Order: sequence, then structure tokens, then C-alpha cells
Amino acid sequence: MKRLLVIGVFIQVSLLIVGLTFVQAFAGDDPSPEAEPSGAASSETYRIQGQGSGEVVEVELVAQETTQTLADGVDYQVWTFNGTAPGPVLRVNLGDTIRFTLVNDSNLGLSHSIDFHAAQTPWDVNYQPVAPGETLTFDWVARFPGVFMYHCGVPPVLHHISNGMYGAIIVEPEGLKPAREYVMVSSEFYVSAKLEDGLAVGDVAAMESADPTYVVFDGMADRYLDAPLQAEPNELIRIWVMNAGPTLTNAFHVIGALIDRTYADGNPANTQYGLQTFNIPPGGGAMFELSIPDAGLYPFVTHSFAYTGLGSVGVIQVTEDADAAPAEYPAVGDPFTGGVLEYGSTPAVVEGSGGEDPAESDGPIAIQAAITGFVPADLEVAEGEVAVVITNLDAFEHDFTIDELDVKTVFGANETVESSFQAPPGTFTFYCSIPGHREAGMEGTLTVLPGQGH
Repeated sequence: MKRLLVIGVFIQVSLLIVGLTFVQAFAGDDPSPEAEPSGAASSETYRIQGQGSGEVVEVELVAQETTQTLADGVDYQVWTFNGTAPGPVLRVNLGDTIRFTLVNDSNLGLSHSIDFHAAQTPWDVNYQPVAPGETLTFDWVARFPGVFMYHCGVPPVLHHISNGMYGAIIVEPEGLKPAREYVMVSSEFYVSAKLEDGLAVGDVAAMESADPTYVVFDGMADRYLDAPLQAEPNELIRIWVMNAGPTLTNAFHVIGALIDRTYADGNPANTQYGLQTFNIPPGGGAMFELSIPDAGLYPFVTHSFAYTGLGSVGVIQVTEDADAAPAEYPAVGDPFTGGVLEYGSTPAVVEGSGGEDPAESDGPIAIQAAITGFVPADLEVAEGEVAVVITNLDAFEHDFTIDELDVKTVFGANETVESSFQAPPGTFTFYCSIPGHREAGMEGTLTVLPGQGH
């Protein structure tokens, strides 16, 4: 009996040693670069301690209601931060202090608020409703890296998020490898069958029963089908995805590819390898890194297929001819370009304009239109026929109106239109006549000089 007991103990100890050796073999430093996350972090370094780096980043969000195109023929009254749903993509560094200001410019008389999922700050002080015409300012330190949601938290929160009051903020981890990056926000829209003042509005009953009309990436159904995300073969692609919900889980999946590394909430300490699909809960996020070896088209979807057909599908186009990846990404990024361009920006020269001074060019004047304003906002031309090429940078409709000259040119989401009109000498105001757009800054001045026209 004693001999059997000794043998049993020996076997248990031997198994323990073998087990420890096995664990050490897989937990130790692996020289293979593919085994290490590209922004390596241990469980002890998932956050920073104390008051951070001392770097201060000024962030201002304006709560306002406007109009946005959700799908062909569907113009929706969105409640927004800075005029778009989602709001701008914000990027800060780990350790930064964010000096935040919320301005409530509601034209519907609504109170709004802010909730940063990346912040540690008292709810009863900084996340309370702000009345129309009022502002709120407070500081917080970005202590956790990753991709986080910000949103309005005024009850009923369901209504404010469903109508568009959300966006993504990236807190950049230290030591990430260079990569081609995109930021996308998944969300749902619940559209009433009844229009109000010619606009689609939210359906509260559908919100409460989680019966969405559209489930989308970046505020529009099938946004990245006609304008695919680009990458080169074998290039490191980093995709930050935040799911604003407000209710559904996004089962993120890339058809024809596998995800090399997945970081829950975008924190490099939370690393998983070789996943096919990853569930992102409402109010959560993830960072995905992958390299696709072969040229071709690779759709990305939510693999919850009851909702995929509602607009939650886009494409990654892998090609040797892909545009070069940006050297850096903007601190305030445009949510309709995967966060690649600055908020409200696009290449400055429209094809055909030649980039010349409009007053000196024989070609049409290139004008960009966005909720943040017209660029240029001051035009100077000679009398006679004036030709313009207007590019809409937004995912919703705008127009170019000059009352005195009986000019009104309407252009849809991301559309470029040409127009011409006769202009006598004088000074005229041009603006967007859609309710709320002129008030948001869409106004400019046309000066017509006596002399030979175009």
C-alpha cells in the first residue's frame, strides 16, 4: 500500500512538471513575430496609472439636428454631434488629458449630454443633460487604450442613440506597428413609415422592439460597396470597429479572410489569434489586424444574417494599385471615409477645375459642400455666365441657393453636380436652404465684378 502511494505521488509530480514545461513553452517569449501582438502589452500594462502625460487635447462637440441620407431616397432627420451620424472620429494618445466642451445647439429644443466610454469621470457631475444654448466643459485623462464609444446619455437614451448621437474615440496604444488603418462605426436606424415635413424620422416602437430598418457601417446602408476600403496584398490592415447599437450585437466577419489578431475593445492586452468572427456588443469595440495575401474583393459583414441585408456589408478591395496608406491619421477624422480623411475634408481640386483661382479661370469654379460649410466660402467672379462644379462631401443632401439670382442647385449624398447661371455685378449670399444647414455654417458670399464674363 505504501509503495502504491509513493508511485501515485511520483506520477502526480511528474505530470505537474510536464504540465509546467508545456505551459512555459507556450507562455514564454516566442521569437516568431507573428506570435506577438503588434502592440504588445501584458495584463499588467493594460492601462496607465496616475494623471497621464500632461499633454492636453482640446475637443469640442456640438449637439445639433440635421438631415442625412441613410439609403437611396431616404433622407432622415438625425440628431448628431457636429452634424453627422456617426460624429467625428476622435484620436488621442494614451495618457492625454482631454479638455472637452459640449455645445448644445439643438434646433428642436432638446437637451443633450455626453458619455465617453473611454473616460473615468463622475456621472452625476459631467454626464448630465445640457439645455439648448448651454455648454459644458470638463477634463478627463485617457488611461485605457482602445476604441470606445461616445454618445448622448439623456433619457430615453435609446431614442438619442437610435437617432444618431454617437461616435468613436481611439485612444492610441503605445508601440503599434505601422499599418493601413480604418475606423468604422456599426449602428441601427429605425425609420417610421410616416414622414414629418418631408423627412424620415425615428420609429419609437421599432426601437423598443429592436426591429431596425437599417443596420449600417458609418451611417449609410452599403456605404463601402461602391467605395471599397483599399489595401495591398500582404499589407498589415488595422480596422477599429465600434458598435454603437443601440441594441444589436455586430458579429464582425471578413469573407475570404481570417483575422490574424483580435483585440477586444482595442486594448492590446486583450489578444486573440486566428479568429473567423468576433462578436462586438452594443457599446463595445474591437481592433482587428489582418493581412490578405491575394488580390481580390473581400466583403465584410455582420454575420447575424437577419441584419446583413439591411445594409451591414462593405468590401475590402485588395489590389497592387491601391493608393498609398496615409503616413498618419487625423486627430478629428471623417466618419464617412473610415477615419482616413480630416473631418469634412476631401481632395481640394475637383477634376476639371485645374486648381486655378476661380476669378481667373475659364473653367467652372470648384466648390465643396459639407455641413461645416462651403469651401471656398468667398467667391469672386466676372459678370456674365458663372459655371460651378459642386462636390457634396457629406452622406446627406445639400443645395446651393442664391435667392436674388433665382439659383437653387440640389445635390445628393457624395454627389458632384455642374451648374451655371447668369450673374450681374453685385454681392450675393449663397447658402444651403435645408433647415438647420445654414445655421450650421453653410453660407458664403459671391462677389460679381463688372467686366467680361466667363
